[in-house]
Amino acid sequence: MKELLDSFSRKVEYDYDLQNKHLYKKKAGKAKEYYQLAFDENLDEDLKVLHKMYKNDMPFRIYGLHTNLYITSNGYNGLFIDVDIKNSKIKFKRETEEFIVTSNLTVSALVNYTKEMGYDFSPLTGIPGVVGGGVVGNSSYPSVIDKDYSKHFSDFVKKIVVYDFEIGNFIELIPDDNFFGIRDSFLKQANKIKTKYFVKEIVLKADYIGKEKVNRFYNAQIEHRKEALKIDYAEGNAGSFFANRHIRNHVGKAMTGLLLENPSININVNGATFSPDGNMQFRTEPNTTDKDVAKFFRHVTNKVKEIYDFDLCKYKEVNILDRDGEIDLNTFIDRYFCE
Repeated sequence: MKELLDSFSRKVEYDYDLQNKHLYKKKAGKAKEYYQLAFDENLDEDLKVLHKMYKNDMPFRIYGLHTNLYITSNGYNGLFIDVDIKNSKIKFKRETEEFIVTSNLTVSALVNYTKEMGYDFSPLTGIPGVVGGGVVGNSSYPSVIDKDYSKHFSDFVKKIVVYDFEIGNFIELIPDDNFFGIRDSFLKQANKIKTKYFVKEIVLKADYIGKEKVNRFYNAQIEHRKEALKIDYAEGNAGSFFANRHIRNHVGKAMTGLLLENPSININVNGATFSPDGNMQFRTEPNTTDKDVAKFFRHVTNKVKEIYDFDLCKYKEVNILDRDGEIDLNTFIDRYFCE
């Protein structure tokens, strides 16, 4: 394995502290190996190395900037790959009015660039992280203009260029009606157990409505979001832990509404709690343990099931990374509740 890791274009780090790779204050563990994947002249060669790792069942996970990620104190017993946002690109194809972007472009850079041209990506305003992550997770945010105006990334995606680690080459994917789900996609499901695809480039298209109108929509969205985003950053969280669209579809309101309607859903287990501020997101403290978090979520999920007959565990948005890879919430609770 060491020989294969040494074949990357840059140095692989070992026993890497992952604390700054999740947004929570709770202590994260270490990755056995760590590598920063760059969008440079060596990208294709680095992907070939990962193809060999894939074929040899050597574990690795790939994450972009501000991925909704919770990392346990046990860390990750594999190669943690961090995608660098440097050298991101956006290109406008005038004849088709499409934007071709690299997956490491930040969502904010996409929105800011296109609004000055009059193309309406304003529904994506305030979504953190990179475009690739937004596409894989089909990110969205409720519109403050009109609830019918809310859009997901899926509403803009025309084509996705991915590297397939199974075959060791790039392929193009044209999304059909079944490709995306609520906060979900074919790519997200395909990468759950083992990382099969890496998104390199996306072709996006939005309506042209003029610079003045886009800027008006953008300003309304950012004004609505900025206070909550400040609180989220200060408190240390990765945004919504659960997929609010699924909760709304079942009970008619988002997680914040459930907490306001039934305060007994929330408890504080050594800092693991839903914040009383902003959007009432899940947060932790530096001394919070995984056992504390497991106790907290067992209480929360049991209460929501009891009151609303709804299984929250099926609809988490945050990726939970443990020593053996990503795990679901039920597995996390079972592992750490009685630790």
